Amino acid sequence: MGYRSEVVLAVAFKTQEQMEEVLAAYAMDPLVQKHNIMQGWRMDKRHPRMVYFADHVKWYPELEYVQAVHNIETVAGEFASKRGFDYGGYYLRFGENPDDKEEVYSGDIDLRIAASDLVTVIQTVYHSIEVSI
Repeated sequence: MGYRSEVVLAVAFKTQEQMEEVLAAYAMDPLVQKHNIMQGWRMDKRHPRMVYFADHVKWYPELEYVQAVHNIETVAGEFASKRGFDYGGYYLRFGENPDDKEEVYSGDIDLRIAASDLVTVIQTVYHSIEVSI
């Protein structure tokens, strides 16, 4: 069965248009396509932010689907440096062991807060991720 984790990765953008442009580039990544990763992302219907949530999943950096999910941070970072797009990211992983927690922030501080706020909503809703957030 193996070691399992709960994972949340949220990314917030300044505008809906910027988010859509980053998503279009991210969706072209071969690993994202191979593992159908876009299907796992949920968009906030009120704000330009999105979240990926996985429960009871094997989550090792060497796995292709894990790399594909995390590639959103690379793509968003490239748009930030080359096009001046503001973004904020928040990644949170809990393992089976109580002391196994990984937390990473990236990008603009205000948008990091928006991303981490979304994670708080997800933690509150937990299994109701399909609900409009």
